[in-house]
Amino acid sequence: MKTALDFAELFETHYSRLYAYIRSKVNDRETAEDLTAATFERAFSRSQMFDPEKGSFTTWLFSIGRNLVINHYTTTSRKPAPYNLDEMAEIPAAHLSPEQVLLRQEQHLLLAEALPTLSERDQEIIQLKFFGRVSNRDIAQMLDLKEKTVSVIVLRALQKLKTRLERQDAS
Repeated sequence: MKTALDFAELFETHYSRLYAYIRSKVNDRETAEDLTAATFERAFSRSQMFDPEKGSFTTWLFSIGRNLVINHYTTTSRKPAPYNLDEMAEIPAAHLSPEQVLLRQEQHLLLAEALPTLSERDQEIIQLKFFGRVSNRDIAQMLDLKEKTVSVIVLRALQKLKTRLERQDAS
């Protein structure tokens, strides 16, 4: 069982990644914050259920978050909303020139249009990999896939995105 001190450290380590993943799934900042908080609350209250022999803390935590997002959409009878990629960008807009801000907005718009063209599974894996920065091993464990399969899915999904973005640039 984790102590409060251990949990505080785990919170510090995982909060931004978990929030970024959940935020990529819901297009409302407050809902993403609530779901992220609920994930940590559930993990803390059920910390005795975590078994490191069954998987990493990251896998366990992101599985809880993923299930809460699924439950959120099930209980609200809503479809997942489009992503707000500007919030996901790691470079703060304040450090960019006006031209860079405009270019980034255009790129995010193109990416926001291209991501939903992927299958749900591919979107989920891309969101875990790049928004949540979850390892292929942990993604494989969460989704009951082989690690090599996750690697192939990531590669193919990125190739599809690249092709779609190139087509959008050409038009």
